[in-house]
Amino acid sequence: MNMQMIPLAQIDVGQRLRAIDPDNAAVIAASMQEIGQRQPIEVRKVAKPKDGKLYVLVTGAHRMKAMEIAGIEEAQAIVVKASEIEAQLLEIDENLCRHELNELDRATFLAKRKEVYEALHPETKHGGDRKSDQVAELCHLIPSFTKATAEKLGLSARSIRALVARYNNIMPDVREKITGTWLSGSGAQLDMLARETPDMQRQIADFVVQWPGVKNISEVVRQIKGQPKKKALTVYDKLLALWDKADTDTRLRFCRHIEPGLPLEEAA
Repeated sequence: MNMQMIPLAQIDVGQRLRAIDPDNAAVIAASMQEIGQRQPIEVRKVAKPKDGKLYVLVTGAHRMKAMEIAGIEEAQAIVVKASEIEAQLLEIDENLCRHELNELDRATFLAKRKEVYEALHPETKHGGDRKSDQVAELCHLIPSFTKATAEKLGLSARSIRALVARYNNIMPDVREKITGTWLSGSGAQLDMLARETPDMQRQIADFVVQWPGVKNISEVVRQIKGQPKKKALTVYDKLLALWDKADTDTRLRFCRHIEPGLPLEEAA
């Protein structure tokens, strides 16, 4: 492990997959002012420095922002040997291990992890180049994205596939618009959104931003379409629905329960 003290001025934050939360950074800054930096950031050295930036940040964007707020000029940093795409994988994995990710963020990072993993290991991608025996053998040695990710993060393969599908089925501009809204935190509601057409998704996103108090996609769609509100089912309605579904034996048992002396022919 190559640990160094590196001036913040020499570190390029670059494009982050997850926006920095200023409130979170402020909390970390307050802690750093009291006890200093406890967890190092990770950086990689660049081959061609620009504007005095000798390093690019890999992980620790919130910590670095916190140091800027706290007036700390040097960071404890681990210098990792990684290509640009390997560094992306490190950033993604650090974020995926954090508990505060909402459902939209988690789906986004898993989808991005799939892109990066398959770029690093194209031989594992479904439908990839498998012309040679050597490549075919390699496919058995390197786990697929789903298997590798399940082992690393402790998620089921089914959950991973569902989260990636959730990301892919929501339009990019819609994902951007609903970031930070109540909808980004509900997996079930995001899945309902993903089943809508692109045009309806955009209308839903606009509605969610404008009317944040309505927190159910079915209700949002109803209001967008101007449909009447469904009448709530009474207990009587529910009983009738169950009666219609019940077979003869179940109906007989029910009738005997409410009127034990009822003749069988009347109960039927």
